[in-house]
This record gives sequence, C-alpha cells and structure tokens, in this order.
Amino acid sequence: MQSFPKYRYHLIVIILIIIYGIINFYCTKRLSVTGDESGYYQYGVNVLKQHPQKELVNGVPLYNSQMPIIAINVLPRAIRQILHPSLKHNLQQTLEDVANARFFSVISAMLLALYVFAWSTQLYGRAAGFFSLLLYLFCPNILAHSQMVGTDVYSFLLCTATVYHAWRYTKTSNRKQLLLVAILLGIGQVSKQSLLLLYPVIVIFLLTRFYGLKISPVKRIALLGKELFIIALVSLLIINTGFLFYKTGQPLKQYQFISARFKMLQNKFSFIDGVPLPLPQPYIAGFDYVAFNSETPPGIEGLSSYGAGYFLGKPFTGKRIWYYYTVCCLYKLPGSFLLILFTSILFYRTSRKKFVFIKNELYLLLPVVFIFIFFSCYNTMYLGIKNILMILPLLFIFCGSLWATFLQTEKRKLLLLSGILLIWQLYTVVKYFPHFLPYTNEFITDKKYAYKIFGDANLYFQEGGILAMEYLNQHREIQWEPAKPVHGRVMVSLENYLDYWHEGKLQWLTSLHLEPSGHFHSQYLIFDIP
Repeated sequence: MQSFPKYRYHLIVIILIIIYGIINFYCTKRLSVTGDESGYYQYGVNVLKQHPQKELVNGVPLYNSQMPIIAINVLPRAIRQILHPSLKHNLQQTLEDVANARFFSVISAMLLALYVFAWSTQLYGRAAGFFSLLLYLFCPNILAHSQMVGTDVYSFLLCTATVYHAWRYTKTSNRKQLLLVAILLGIGQVSKQSLLLLYPVIVIFLLTRFYGLKISPVKRIALLGKELFIIALVSLLIINTGFLFYKTGQPLKQYQFISARFKMLQNKFSFIDGVPLPLPQPYIAGFDYVAFNSETPPGIEGLSSYGAGYFLGKPFTGKRIWYYYTVCCLYKLPGSFLLILFTSILFYRTSRKKFVFIKNELYLLLPVVFIFIFFSCYNTMYLGIKNILMILPLLFIFCGSLWATFLQTEKRKLLLLSGILLIWQLYTVVKYFPHFLPYTNEFITDKKYAYKIFGDANLYFQEGGILAMEYLNQHREIQWEPAKPVHGRVMVSLENYLDYWHEGKLQWLTSLHLEPSGHFHSQYLIFDIP
C-alpha cells in the first residue's frame, strides 16, 4: 500500500466513502421515522422560523437536548417550500420530509470518514490510514446512528475534527488551526450538549503544548491566556448566533429552572443573580431540562424522556450503573474490533519508542478516557451506546498504529490476521443490512435473547417498524401484538413486551412466562402460544 501511487490511493478512498454514503442513504429509506426524529425535526423547523426557545408543556420540557444545528437537516424541506409555496404539510408529507432530512446526517458521516483516514495517514502512513478507514466504514453503530435525524452524528464529526485541529495546532503553531479549534468548539455547543466536555480536554492539550518549549513561565501564561480568550470569544459568538441571540443577557434571577440541580445552583450563586449572562436563554434552559429528565425516573408517560428499558434482565430505576457503558462496548462493538483494539494497545506498549505519546496519541486517547469515565460515573440517562460513540473514530485512528507496527517489523502473518479480522467484521455487519441499530456481536450467540442483555435503545428505537410490517406481510400466520389471549404464533415489539411505559398492553403474554421461539432483528420477539 505504501508503494501504491498516492493519487490512486486517494481515489480508492474517495470511491469507498461515496459507496458508504450511497449505502447509508439507501438504508435511511428503509427505516421508520422515530418519535425522537420528529422532535428534532420540529425543533429544526422552529429554528428556521426564528423560534429557538425551549418550551414547557404542563411543566414538562418539550425540547431538551435538541440543538440549532438540526436546522441543517430541515433545509431540503425549506428549499422545497420556497420553490412550491402552495405545498401542503400533511402527515405523509411530514414523514417524507423527516426521511429526506437524514441526507445531511449521512453527509456528516462521510466527512468524518475523511478525518479518520487523513489523521491516521498523517500519524502512521497511508496503509494505516486505509486500515483505520475500513474500521470506521465497517462500524455498525456509527452506521446506525448516522442514518437518523438527530445530533449524534454531528457530535461524532465535531469531536474528532476539534481534537484533530488541536493536534495540528500543537504541531504547527498556526493561528488558523487555533481559530478552527475555536470555531469547531463553538459549533459543538450548538450541536450536542455533551461536547461541553471538550473544553477541559482542549485546555489540557494547550498546556501540554508547552512540553519541551523553552519559554519563560510568564510568556507561557500570556500565550495560554490569549488562546483561551480567542476560544471563549468565538464560542460565545457562535452559541449566541446559533440560538439567534434569544434572551442573551437575561440575568440569573429571571430564570425559572425546573431541575433540582439548577435550582440549587441558582440559590448558590444568588449573589450574582442580577448580572446579565452572556449566553442565550435556550442554551442554558436545555441543560436544565436535561438535568430534569435525568432526575425523573424512566417510564412515566408524559413526564419521563425515555422508557423503562431493561439492562442485564433488570428494569432501569434511574440509579447510576457505573458499568453500563463497559457492558455496551462488550456486546455492541464487533468482536473483531475489540480484538484489534486490545492488540493495538499491547503492541503500542512494546513499540512505544517508535511513537511519541504526548505529541500524538495523547490527542486520541485523552478524550476517549475522559468522555468514557464521565458518562460511566455521572450519567444516569441510559440511552444506549450512542452517548459514547463520539470516542470510536479516535480509537479507529489509534488502531492504525497497529498496522504501522506490523509493517515496520515486517510481521506479515500478523498483517494477514488483522486483514482476516477486518473481513470477518464486514461479514458480521453485512448480515444486518439494511438495519444496523440492533447489532450485537458474537458474545450473544442467540439473538432472540439479546433483550436479556439490552432491553433499551441499544436494540430498539422504533426505526425498524417498516421492516417488521414487511416481515408480517410475508408471514400471515403470525399475529401482531394481540390485546387478548390467543393461540398460535404472535410477534411483539420490545417496547410493549418489556412495557417501557407501564401500560400493561401485553400483560396476558408476559404472565405466561414463555421463552421466545424466534425474533425479527432482535427488536421483535416471536412466541408460540399453546
């Protein structure tokens, strides 16, 4: 690969990414519109109509984690409406609009692919870059979440892009790179609330940049101060612009917080309650609403933001589960990738003299560790592995170091083995085409029992409805979620079987304590009723 002409290498990469985008966009047409997507889409419409405020309906937040960047997804509908002013906005049209809005999510995933191969190439060489790219393209979890209208895929892209340009800044001291870091950090704040975690990470990077520099402490402090000032100024400008400067400058005392956490903070900082805050009101309200959601137990209809799913056979109670994301990684990431990652860490330790950790790999691994620990220790809203997926592209890039080590030491058999693992990963992922969200790895051998590990958004997000109905049309003998006891074969969704919202729709079935005889994509269980 290293001797392969550079222009042909880039051509192959571009073709692969285009194919990836086409496959992704095809898959978006096969998925049902989820309730979450409708909420994100409507908030994007509101932003385009210059109404970025978050709303309360009967004391319950209507929008919490929705962010202004989602307006990008709404642009196709907005352009179409401008070209055809008389276009009616009925339910069917809305569903089509949401499905079309997924296009920009796919584009973001394609841009992220470029970052993955470019950074890995710059660190470890072209062959390693290609290896990292394939790991990314064959990732079922990123495939799944880049096919929906939401802010997750933007967080994947912005996390990697921000850290990449921070790395470039330390390499070049180019002010354009610093400006890019500031801009991307700012865009991150109008894209995903969890990207707030990047600020301390970037500060650490700016501090480690002084490692080996022979400048006085005073100059270091002055330089760091200038860098932080630029980042803060650009971030404030972008956040305010994203929220259309809605109630920017509103003092703390005028906020009506609904979460216990923010009420406590309001009381604690009452000595500055008359000081105008330099942030737009909906930006701050969004964090308050998410805190309220995390304080509210799951599964309360009209109050909770997510249903009472199950984890390791037990229902969520709203309490912290520190090992939740560890288990998610163990079962949701391809087994081949877990082996490649473990081997990459092992060989990196034995070959660390060939790499300069503090100047290179620190930028890949510090965000991974920081974000993973934060969500494991402080998050109580368990919405599946998607919360931490932003760290995966950085791990794919790091795994390029394994390929570089094998090439440098001419370990051809190990190169072949890693290639076989990649092929195996592709095989296990393709089996789920065109529906990747319910993917689980080889550690769950019988997929009809996957719900006993994850009875939550790791498996079910309502997006498989169209495919499930197609399956039922092909199997007329199967009855769909009968409300009363029946005999024969029935198929039920995880949502109603596990009773996410405590409605008891299938209590007659659950009281039989039957084991499923089959499944459809792990999301729908099939029972034979005697």
